[in-house]
Amino acid sequence: MPGVLYAPGMDGDSTQRARTLLQQKREGAWYAGGLRFACRFPECCDCCSGKRGPGYVWVSRDEMATIAAHLGIGFDLFQAAYTRPVDSRFSLVEKPNEDCIFLGDGGCSIYAVRPAQCRTYPFWEENLRNRAAWRLEAAHCPGIHDNAEPVPADEVERRLGEDIAWRRRHEP
Repeated sequence: MPGVLYAPGMDGDSTQRARTLLQQKREGAWYAGGLRFACRFPECCDCCSGKRGPGYVWVSRDEMATIAAHLGIGFDLFQAAYTRPVDSRFSLVEKPNEDCIFLGDGGCSIYAVRPAQCRTYPFWEENLRNRAAWRLEAAHCPGIHDNAEPVPADEVERRLGEDIAWRRRHEP
């Protein structure tokens, strides 16, 4: 999801903020009735393109190994060819136009094994802070619209929980 910064300015408080969001949901948070979202993959792919500028698609070593196996190549080759080090983490590289390296004419070439960041979008804690944050993301994501069927709150919470767990394990 180049162009969508996964962790802009994230600090050590991110896990606590995400926990607070889950607690608010359990207590009747603003999205308790679900959120209207329907990914328009493979037609859209805006979140994977460079339309929003450069960004990071964070990948863990386990995710790198899974993607490498999916591609039928070794871990070291995958890491060298498809990732870039950013401080103590790794991000997928981008094409010169800032699209994700795995975005092609038919959409994501690794969709079945895409990283957690991609699986959980747009249900990230920074997008679920409040209605205003969700509306701000909707301005960039055609999948967030009033005509979409609501994603049930328990599914929103499941994806948010996956995002929180990934960040807890992999953020520096």
